[in-house]
Amino acid sequence: MKICLVLSYVFLGVSMLWSQEFRQEISTIPVIINNRELQTPFSGGINVSNPVLVDIDNDGDLDLFVGDFRGELLFYKNQGSAAKPFFTLEDLHYAGIDVGADATPTFTDLDNDGDYDLIIGNDDGHLFYYKNTGNASEPAFELVTENFANVQTGGDSAPSFTDIDQDGDMDLFVGSNSGNIFFFRNNGTADNPSFSFVTQFFASIEVGFDSQPAFVDIDHDGDADLFVGEDAGNINFFRNLGPPLNPIFIPETSAFASILVEFDSAPTFGDLNGDGEPDLIVGDNSGNIQYFINNGNEHFTQVAKNLLNLDVGNFCTIAFADIDADGDYDLFLGEQEGNINFFKNTGTAQEPEFTLITEQFAGIDVGAASAPTFVDLDNDSDLDLLVGEDAGNINFFRNRGSATRSDFSQVTSNLISVAQFSIPFPVDIDRDGDFDLFIGEQQGQVFFSQNSGTPQSAKFNAPMPISGIDVGDFSAPTLADLDQDGDFDLLVGESFGNINFYRNMGTARAPLFVLETETFAGISVGEFSAPYFVDIDDDKDLDLFIGTGDGGIYFYRNVTPTEVQSPSATIPGDFVLYQNYPNPFNPTTTIRYDLPRRVHVTIEIVNLLGKKIKTLLNSWQNPGTYSVQWDGTDDHERKIPSGVYLYRFKAEKLQATRKIILLR
Repeated sequence: MKICLVLSYVFLGVSMLWSQEFRQEISTIPVIINNRELQTPFSGGINVSNPVLVDIDNDGDLDLFVGDFRGELLFYKNQGSAAKPFFTLEDLHYAGIDVGADATPTFTDLDNDGDYDLIIGNDDGHLFYYKNTGNASEPAFELVTENFANVQTGGDSAPSFTDIDQDGDMDLFVGSNSGNIFFFRNNGTADNPSFSFVTQFFASIEVGFDSQPAFVDIDHDGDADLFVGEDAGNINFFRNLGPPLNPIFIPETSAFASILVEFDSAPTFGDLNGDGEPDLIVGDNSGNIQYFINNGNEHFTQVAKNLLNLDVGNFCTIAFADIDADGDYDLFLGEQEGNINFFKNTGTAQEPEFTLITEQFAGIDVGAASAPTFVDLDNDSDLDLLVGEDAGNINFFRNRGSATRSDFSQVTSNLISVAQFSIPFPVDIDRDGDFDLFIGEQQGQVFFSQNSGTPQSAKFNAPMPISGIDVGDFSAPTLADLDQDGDFDLLVGESFGNINFYRNMGTARAPLFVLETETFAGISVGEFSAPYFVDIDDDKDLDLFIGTGDGGIYFYRNVTPTEVQSPSATIPGDFVLYQNYPNPFNPTTTIRYDLPRRVHVTIEIVNLLGKKIKTLLNSWQNPGTYSVQWDGTDDHERKIPSGVYLYRFKAEKLQATRKIILLR
């Protein structure tokens, strides 16, 4: 089969495309991990999270800021209370701040004017000082200097303030890439600080690399104790035994040895449950925000491995499938480490809720950069699994169980292969009854492998690049009928986070892809995009999920008030005939149905006496979700009068009839 592509822009088509309306939503679908609901699950991922808690709006509860690897700040406003916080993402790029890379923020009232000023470290080892020119309730930050206190740590500066000598003003401590802590004493006043360098080896502390200090009076003895994060992910504790003018910090390990993150631990403290004890938030190199409750007596219990967003680390790819045949879509996430995260839909088809079951579905580990997709390759009415990976191979796992209880075993680790970072997507593009493969890869091309076998025994031809498609790097293809014309359109994610949209200007059997825009729906997620379309809320249109390079997911709900007809590559669990929409109708209506396996389908319009008016469909179809339209005409294309009619659906043993009302 030859797939054609026309590399051109169709500017008239853009207005047609935007009839599809997508609305970004961050927390409307619950995601539960370890019995705790994430607060902003679909806000994308974070790489190198450096959190800090502060009541930035003076409303009596702690808000959360997170510095990231891009040198920017994310702002999460506490919409809950001081005793029961609920953080909502307010700003992905707070105040337009950009310090280069690896932003590490802290807040303190440097000029004693009653509001918090902002100091940010970065990868170069400097400190940026932003003065709060607003007030305690409505802050506004203005950059004063990019070289605050002439600090130069050599790299990865991590500032923290405390009045170490208890003289009424804030002293400055700065972690560094060398693992020691720089100390600058405030020899000025609370109103007019003046920092003097004292030592780069405060308390002789050296924790390896990338020290991140945080001060808090953990034992309530009136002085600030010291916690230090570092590259290995530990939280090092140094108890302050005083006196204020010459404090002695003693390392203790027992109480906090169990608190360990993956890499680059970044601790911050604040009372998040209103019990008077400082609780612990820890960022890390993977972008997680871990939450530990202080139970008193310096004993901490982990509450959430990731308090905020759904984040699998890096290189997140998405697949939806009804793996247990219960009528709703479950969620599967590929990631950099080569595993597959499985989230069972514990809600419903209309109101999904995803609960993490395992971070290694079916014990599968393909090495690195797993990219899963589900498809029934042997026509046995259950879903098999294909997994792309960093070496470019596509692993095939056959489901030897059933549609309701899967049991996967690997058939081959190299079903077919492309260069590197293969991302497969199955679809019957030539409508010959079996699934073909579109495959993304590192160099930005999209490969096509035609299935020249049968529905029962797939045989994939050598993958060939589709002429003219090159999105730069890391192509991630998906297909969906977005213009409702009965054929599959092609969308391709890429390394810059955009989605390229290729409208199919050919036919269902002979596709002709025309590049229409490089920024589908105006969406860009910043770094690597892996799009996936699915009707997640059972409203008969396709919603959009996007995996990102920093391990997160964005969700865009389709709020278009019309039906989207799209045979789905994900297999429904049962035969379903839906009520037509709209009903009553004029001039057209859509009839949608689900097929769990390949069957012969007949759909007819009949009058109330059973006399046939029109045959809408009489053919074999593969498993999937389909829709047909009726325009109120008979088999001779003559308009029929207003009235009540029936549409009769036959598929294998299923026969169903529903009422349809035509109004002229």
